[in-house]
Amino acid sequence: LIFISICFLSYLFYQDDSFSLKNFPQIENLLIFFIFFVLLNQIQHHYWLISKYCIYTLVFFLTFSIPLHFFFLESSMLSATAFLNNFENESYSNKNTLGIYLALLFPILIFQLSKKVNFINSYSLFIFALAIFYTFSRSALILAFASLLLCLLSYEKKLAVTALLISSTIVFCLWIFEITPKKYNEMKIETNIEYFNNYSFDRENSYKSFSSEGARYDYLTKSYEGFMQKPFFGNGFASFRRDNPIFDNQGNYIRSPVTHNDFAQIIYELGLIGLISFCFMFFFNFKSLLPTIKKSESKIKFFQLIILILAINSINLIDHIIFWFIIALTLN
Repeated sequence: LIFISICFLSYLFYQDDSFSLKNFPQIENLLIFFIFFVLLNQIQHHYWLISKYCIYTLVFFLTFSIPLHFFFLESSMLSATAFLNNFENESYSNKNTLGIYLALLFPILIFQLSKKVNFINSYSLFIFALAIFYTFSRSALILAFASLLLCLLSYEKKLAVTALLISSTIVFCLWIFEITPKKYNEMKIETNIEYFNNYSFDRENSYKSFSSEGARYDYLTKSYEGFMQKPFFGNGFASFRRDNPIFDNQGNYIRSPVTHNDFAQIIYELGLIGLISFCFMFFFNFKSLLPTIKKSESKIKFFQLIILILAINSINLIDHIIFWFIIALTLN
């Protein structure tokens, strides 16, 4: 409530109606998802049931979506389309969000398989792993491996053994198909060329996404510089996109980016006040789990919170339902 109030007040004081593009984050989304968070938290004791419904719904969807993408659409990547609109108009960023969502549910799949090895649990994990790979989202792939690592370090024998077997199977499959990090990056670049229909796509910059030469590092630098100018209250809600347009060498407008990092977005827009209130949400959730941390449910929730923190370092989710869904379900 404190964080949402800070966002709302910042929006009122720094609102700029002259900005022609859609604001990001959107204040109306935050207000709606806060209400969703409050309502969902009232039934969070049904954590396993809600999680299973989410997983089985996704398994059903992916069972049809993956073959349709590969054989019918002949797409080199898996999008988040529900096939209700023209596939060519599908947002490129949505496939990354789908990959992150799958990665956030991955620890639950590992746990289910550790408790009961059957066709449904095995197939669910297989289809999730395949979908995460097929989205060609490096962030989602890293988060999936982070899930396996956390389960390996869980101090639960069955969970650790299951994570080890899954990891070994994945490594074996990568070895069989000769998929190295370099080849994976090349496959990702090919999907970008196909999606943007641009054969002059800058391949070199694609390798720099997570380096100091990449665009994301530049966004982080601008976030820090903006934070240093107004460290306490920030530059105003949704101001980063408004204040940092990108132009080409000829002065032509290209785009108005977001930070691809919620922490960076918050320190730029809301300053220390916003960052502390935002971090407190995670602290409160972790604190609520500690008394029952030896229970499997609390461990999986704990892992999901860690993965969510890692996720928002590579994608903006604070005005997305996925963020509030995980925050609500992991708050005991």
